[in-house]
Amino acid sequence: MTGETRCTPPDASGDRLPLAPAQETLWEFMRALAPDDPGAARLPVVDFRRIEGTVVLPAFEQALHDVKRRHHALRMVFDRLGDEPLLRTRAEPDVPFTYLDLSALPAAERQRRIDALVHGERFPAFDLLAGPLWRVRLVRVGPGDHLLMSSFFHIISDGWSCQVFVEDLMQAYGTRLGHGSPPGDLDVTFGDVIAWQRALLAEDPARDAYWRRQLLPLPTEPVFPPLATPRGRDLTAEVAHPFAFGDEVAAAVRDVAWRARSTSFLVLLAAYHVLLCRRLGRDRLVAGTTTLGRTTPPARRVIGQFTNNVYPALRVGPADSFLDVVRSLHATMTEAVAHVPSFNRLARAVCPDFDRMRPWSFIEVFDYWFQSAAPAAPDIQAPGLRVRQVSPGGEEALDGPPVADLAEAGDRLPVWARRGVPIVVVDDARRGGVLIYNRDLYDPAAVGDLAAEYQEIVAALTRAPQRALRDAFAAARA
Repeated sequence: MTGETRCTPPDASGDRLPLAPAQETLWEFMRALAPDDPGAARLPVVDFRRIEGTVVLPAFEQALHDVKRRHHALRMVFDRLGDEPLLRTRAEPDVPFTYLDLSALPAAERQRRIDALVHGERFPAFDLLAGPLWRVRLVRVGPGDHLLMSSFFHIISDGWSCQVFVEDLMQAYGTRLGHGSPPGDLDVTFGDVIAWQRALLAEDPARDAYWRRQLLPLPTEPVFPPLATPRGRDLTAEVAHPFAFGDEVAAAVRDVAWRARSTSFLVLLAAYHVLLCRRLGRDRLVAGTTTLGRTTPPARRVIGQFTNNVYPALRVGPADSFLDVVRSLHATMTEAVAHVPSFNRLARAVCPDFDRMRPWSFIEVFDYWFQSAAPAAPDIQAPGLRVRQVSPGGEEALDGPPVADLAEAGDRLPVWARRGVPIVVVDDARRGGVLIYNRDLYDPAAVGDLAAEYQEIVAALTRAPQRALRDAFAAARA
């Protein structure tokens, strides 16, 4: 962010703020999923940490209060819902903290409870008007062994914010125990974020025209049609199918990125784009992806929703080499990032009936979704504690009652189905990732085949990136 002009901090409970442009995308999506109660869209940002050592609970709770006071997003609720909602910051809301001690349970029962808790944190509903829009659970699973679970309504937090939250929490915890000094005041406020983003994304007819050229005509046929007969009943039955690249392929990806003067992320995105074009027999698709949106050091220390979606459209022909595709994608992404709009502005540019049709989600403008996971979080040392990020599973709990039943979706089922399509999330090291999808709405075997084919395509294309695509595929088949 540039042009960092300070605005009045939203400290007083009487202040009202519009959504930041980066929040508009999510708000429209949540309303499309659950028009009457967007807090029931069950779209959080979650974080899981293993804490090794003895936690002093009074100090831990006090530290949570310290972090809440430091970050406006953790005191934020909605003052008004609807098409143009308003946010407000409460002066002293409660801290939504729960402590559970499961250490005395038999191992099997303890694991069952943990799986259920982990699954529940991934799909909470929030009361947007009453708040709070986040919650924390600390679960003691054994002597000197705890699982920290944090869930944030996506409107107030992105993936980057999770590391900010844990770092500030551990620093505040140490301070409460008499070690070190408390975190200083933030250099920016949530109101600053809104002001900067609105200044950067001001109305610009040239920007509107750019997105009309890029996105029209809008996609009409789904890349991943859902099952005609769902396998189950749960709208949130989301699971992750992992995939990985060997050392040789990972090195080849880095080499192609260097030769194309691009990044490994865009090499992997380009390969997936080629794969889908080939599968569908199409020469043009629109990708959906996201940028961090934190362009200054102060912005990297604020909890909030900063990410911006971009939608690069790309044509691919059989005579193109993979290097050509990567270079073209790099140029398209650079242009798209330079033209990032607020979602409402983009929607009005490409859909003249946007205001009449609302809620009209960003899923209407792209064919498939491909993104990077948040950067891997380093371990954190606090007085008597070691904190490390973990992926605790929890998918076993899907065999229980549905969190959100298909019958509840009504005419919103197509939006929920699009939410559950296979999306690619590549890891920070660019050595693999996951396909996340709803197992009740999409065939797990088909997703497994897609992941396997993607691994093969990446290997084939990076092995000979200068070849025409038709020749690279012919060589791979041979």
